[in-house]
Amino acid sequence: MMDILRQNAQSWGIKIAFGIIIAVFIFAFGAGGFNGNTDPVIAYVNDQPVPTQEFMQVYRETAEALRAQNPNLDSDQLQSPEFKKAVLEQLVSQKLLEAEAEKLGLSVSNSELSYSISKIPAFADKDGKFDMNLYQAFLQSRAMSAATFENDMRNSALISKLQEYVTMPVKPTEADARALFDSAAEKVQIDYYYVSGADFVKNIKISDKQIEDFYKANPDKFTIPARSVVKYIAFTPEELSINETVTPEEIKAYYEANKETFQQEAQVNARHILITVDENASDKDVAAAEKKIKKVLAKAKSGQDFGKLAKKYSEGPSSSKGGELGWFGRGAMVKPFEEAAFALKKGEISEPVRTRFGWHLIKIDDVREAGQKDIDQVKDEINSLIAQEKAADSITDKLDHAIDLLASGMKLDKVSEELGIAFKKSEQATVENLSRAFGMTESAAQTIIALPKGNATDMPVAIDGGYILVEKEADVPPSLSPLKDQKQDIESFLSQQQAMNLAKAKALALMGQLSNEKTEAAALKVIKKDLKTSEPFGRDGFVPGLGMNPKLAQAALAAKKDQWMSEVFELPGGFIVARVDERIPPKEEAWAAQKDMVMDAIFQQRANEVFGAFLNELRSKAKVEYVRKDLLN
Repeated sequence: MMDILRQNAQSWGIKIAFGIIIAVFIFAFGAGGFNGNTDPVIAYVNDQPVPTQEFMQVYRETAEALRAQNPNLDSDQLQSPEFKKAVLEQLVSQKLLEAEAEKLGLSVSNSELSYSISKIPAFADKDGKFDMNLYQAFLQSRAMSAATFENDMRNSALISKLQEYVTMPVKPTEADARALFDSAAEKVQIDYYYVSGADFVKNIKISDKQIEDFYKANPDKFTIPARSVVKYIAFTPEELSINETVTPEEIKAYYEANKETFQQEAQVNARHILITVDENASDKDVAAAEKKIKKVLAKAKSGQDFGKLAKKYSEGPSSSKGGELGWFGRGAMVKPFEEAAFALKKGEISEPVRTRFGWHLIKIDDVREAGQKDIDQVKDEINSLIAQEKAADSITDKLDHAIDLLASGMKLDKVSEELGIAFKKSEQATVENLSRAFGMTESAAQTIIALPKGNATDMPVAIDGGYILVEKEADVPPSLSPLKDQKQDIESFLSQQQAMNLAKAKALALMGQLSNEKTEAAALKVIKKDLKTSEPFGRDGFVPGLGMNPKLAQAALAAKKDQWMSEVFELPGGFIVARVDERIPPKEEAWAAQKDMVMDAIFQQRANEVFGAFLNELRSKAKVEYVRKDLLN
């Protein structure tokens, strides 16, 4: 497999992959030959050996498959004892099932095996027929013999036969399926009244003593963790690319060969003025905010500078920059804002636009039409890509040279000078900061933080795209952030907390009135103009207009029609009181269309339960001896 990779290592991504493969095995199993233990058997299952080599192969394949499915998967998880134990337990279960299948006289014939392989989509040509060349290319790419692959396929098919045999009695009825479907597909819509915490904030006063008491009672919330300052040399394509030369001819050739990748969507460069109003605010508050934004619009239409108006009136985070939002395409903004922005021409100002954030005025400073980017737009990007590709070829040589220089006694700063690579210094960083900034594993970051002052790492540390050599410059002990720096945040937190408590109290009182036959009519009369009705929703927990709220969805689906629910539900910024307005059963045509799928799902669930119980019974009676526990630690 390594020969194949070397022959095809045309990009720095594949070169870096060597380091990843090596790192997995060094960190997972140690560099000392498995701690000196070379027993070829990792475990015995009913006196049948499980070879160490087979376990290592399964572990590697499982780790690679999981990494392929989830490239952001933390390497620490794949190197953990828990993951290795899970792989071994899966292998033990496989051995038990294979033995039980043979005991029951089950087998997979050569013709069955051939048929199974011929139906694998990866081996099919454009006409859907089995292609021997694709099959052989697959085996070659994994450095696997046909015999090994076919033996794995045979064992997998044998276990599938055993599963079919064990689960034959499982036969769900249509009534079971219909009951499940009706429950899962039913929807409800609710009437609700929103009590906003914002309505109480302006009347809340937080004293200095309350702030100080909260600060003293919660030192953990204001403790700045221990940090370190490190110096480092980075061996990445990006870092080394500054020493590479790219000619205009190379840029042009790359552009011509990859024109299809340099397309641009329609974009606008916009700025806006925002008057905030909660999406669940009363009609009165919405109207007041609209009146305010219309006054600003009149000033903009009279010729006043939009940027200066944004600085003076906008309540959004971009107000300090004159409302600048920069370039954006479709999908970057909430829908009402996007539709209004893309309907404008350069220099135009919109009418007031309502979103969940409030009322907006939008001005378009510039427009880019969708289409092909010209070479001048992308030449810097192409220059960087080519330079990094060239630099990637030198990573291994320069890293090896650096390690040799360190081994000779040269300090890291002198190594930097010798190689012509920048010697950089970090900000004060925690384990989390280092892990996130460099894309290194948490264990690697912990190793760096644990270095004594003035010491360097013995080996390069893997990061996103390459490696770094690190030296500890300083340690900064934990410290308590001064009260003066936290006072404003504490005051805001306590105000919001008290406001939410008051909002909840009001919602609970209203719920009590609405749930009482004697007071319901009067209470309903007071809130009727602000009572809202949701769109229908189901058991997935998403309530249109109110967001994800599984607790609300569950309670609504369990409640009776027109019944006020016996609890209030927290939303961002407030609480609601709600009742079921309508129960909406699934339609017959929906059941007809999904019946077979539901029947299959119930069968799979019950079959899995039956087969799981069967496997647990085998495990309970099996004699399993673990010989190489050192490989799991």
